[in-house]
Amino acid sequence: MNVEPVESLMNKIMSQYNKKPEGWTVLIDRKGNMLILNPRVGYRLKLVPLNPREYTGVGVKLNSLNEMQKVTEGVPSYGFRPLSNMDTEELLTSIHQGKALNKLIEKFLMMPPVPIMELQKKAPKTVLSGPVIAHPNLNAISKSQQKLEKKLTIEAYKLFEKKYPHRAAMYR
Repeated sequence: MNVEPVESLMNKIMSQYNKKPEGWTVLIDRKGNMLILNPRVGYRLKLVPLNPREYTGVGVKLNSLNEMQKVTEGVPSYGFRPLSNMDTEELLTSIHQGKALNKLIEKFLMMPPVPIMELQKKAPKTVLSGPVIAHPNLNAISKSQQKLEKKLTIEAYKLFEKKYPHRAAMYR
């Protein structure tokens, strides 16, 4: 199992997403753990927040997905979905008027996700991203996930201390 910095892993993940954007699932927990799955391969990440929009950390590629796919069964595919101006207006109006959003969100989630390049070409005003599933504790999936989380936590904080020694010193 090869631990890699999250920055390089995210480039690989996005490249794979762009080739086949359907069938992805993303789960997160409050401890900085992230699980990203597509039908063939998965990634387990340990994120260390630097600020609300930036993070560092490490991750590994997972080849055995059986236990994780059971957890995500029936979850809509993660992805980026461009919304038309009419869809955006309908969504915002429904939110402002306090209308039930279940059917509207279901309609949007039924739209196929698109590659990033398509978003860049079309430049839509609104893009729906997700869903990201908030899981209470990704370690609860299995004993192997518990062991992996411990290893990734150690490696993530080693990287954090190496890349940001002044910030890391505040946590000693």
